[in-house]
Amino acid sequence: MKTILKRLLGVVAVVGFFSAPGVQAATSVVFTSPPDGTVALEGTNVTPTGTASATGVIGQALDLILVLDSSGSMQLQETVGAVTQSRGAWQKQLAKDLVNSLSPAGTRVGVVEFDSNANLVRTLSPLTSELALVLAAIDSVDESGGTTIPSGQDEAFDEFVANGALADPDVLSAMVVFSDGESFGNPGSTADGHFLGGVDNISSVALPGASIPTMQDIADGVDGVLGNADDIGVFIDGTNLQDLIDAFAGGGAFVGIDQVDITLPDGTVLADIAIDAFGNFTVPQPYSIGLGPNTWTATAFGTDGTSDTANVTVIGFAQANGHSVPAPATLLLMAVGLLATGGLRKRS
Repeated sequence: MKTILKRLLGVVAVVGFFSAPGVQAATSVVFTSPPDGTVALEGTNVTPTGTASATGVIGQALDLILVLDSSGSMQLQETVGAVTQSRGAWQKQLAKDLVNSLSPAGTRVGVVEFDSNANLVRTLSPLTSELALVLAAIDSVDESGGTTIPSGQDEAFDEFVANGALADPDVLSAMVVFSDGESFGNPGSTADGHFLGGVDNISSVALPGASIPTMQDIADGVDGVLGNADDIGVFIDGTNLQDLIDAFAGGGAFVGIDQVDITLPDGTVLADIAIDAFGNFTVPQPYSIGLGPNTWTATAFGTDGTSDTANVTVIGFAQANGHSVPAPATLLLMAVGLLATGGLRKRS
């Protein structure tokens, strides 16, 4: 479960942080309730909540597999601006544009084609020495047969596994699916499964004339809504690949939250508490407020080795004979105020 959460949390930073290689990674944690310094009656049960997050990238290596549609519908002609060509031609142009935009150092690219079945056209290959072979593999994709996008996704996932790409935390594993979206099976569910299986980024390119909902569903995460924090990649509608190019600039691996520990006011440590896909957490057991300061400490640990702590304090006061009795800290503040008032009067 912890591995799944760290990948979901890391995705929050997809577009914003891949555009700048070597961005300093950072882990942070804050309490969101109650407000620090809240005053509460002794014996009141308090359950603080908070949020942990991690941003940035680690490493520079990128393993990218292009999943290309080789079905018969790729023969259909589509016009964008003043250019008319087949969907297959648009696909080859865009796929090569993406590859040519990548930094060759530390980057490997593979090519998979799919129609009714899938085929590994080019295994993951270093761009420093095999760029021409990768581009030739893209050009070799034909245009015949049915369309089963999940078969291409599965073939790409198997290639990641075979090359050990999912086992190295310093390598960003990414899959980009190009298609017109007319498919058997469920590409969205397949993408979600591969993401939870270890692929860091699964993006999609809707070719001209494509079924947009199908292609969006590949990148929109488990909630099925594009643009939310659980998106697993970038969605491109049309021929402008800039967001996708930005996403892979410099490679890198997502930084996520490894775990959050809570120290209760009595010193009890609750290790590795539950956090949701957005980093939100609730201290798993209510705490009965004692007199004076009651302080919780949250410590978040990032997958890059960084950590952060946050504190929240609730001041407890007693109630005697039906009247509230201020806690010692409150009495001290009152005393300071009275002394200050007395000093002012004396000077006057």
